[in-house]
Amino acid sequence: MAFAPLHTARLVLRPFTEADAEDFAARRSDPETAMYQAWRVPYSVEKALELIRESARHEGPMPGHWYQLDVQRLADDRTVGDVAVYLHDHGHTAEIGYTLHTWARRKGYATEAAAALIDHLVDVTGVHRIEAATHPDNRRSIQVLERLGFVAEGVKREAFWVEDEVSDDAIFGLLARDWTANRAALGL
Repeated sequence: MAFAPLHTARLVLRPFTEADAEDFAARRSDPETAMYQAWRVPYSVEKALELIRESARHEGPMPGHWYQLDVQRLADDRTVGDVAVYLHDHGHTAEIGYTLHTWARRKGYATEAAAALIDHLVDVTGVHRIEAATHPDNRRSIQVLERLGFVAEGVKREAFWVEDEVSDDAIFGLLARDWTANRAALGL
């Protein structure tokens, strides 16, 4: 069964299509966006198509694979960014990530989109734990995670490689029971 789009008050999260490749490549080619990510700029349309086609091979989050979703504003169908989920092989733990266009930041879109994805992972997929990792200096991403109720669990020293450069990796975790208990209090 194909992945059904997820709707929030302002957004829709839907599987990528090949028509999204240029926008995806442009977002990933932005140096500010790529600063704390696992890719180098420029990010080619061909590389975007490869990632989109890989994600399209799955009908939703599958153990052992990343699954990407395009995030669009309902008001005008404009893409604000994307969210991604990696379901670990055993299916009990998922890792999430998000990337927004620079113009779409500081509007609550990352929090809103990630919350919808977490809802799906907990309520539909049945994961027990959601993880996220970011560069310790990526304050904006850390603020999103904190708003969602993630707990800082530590820093893995020199654990994140992008080609031949290494950096630390700040690790955050959220348990499904904590999400379920606190989701209403978070105002999400």
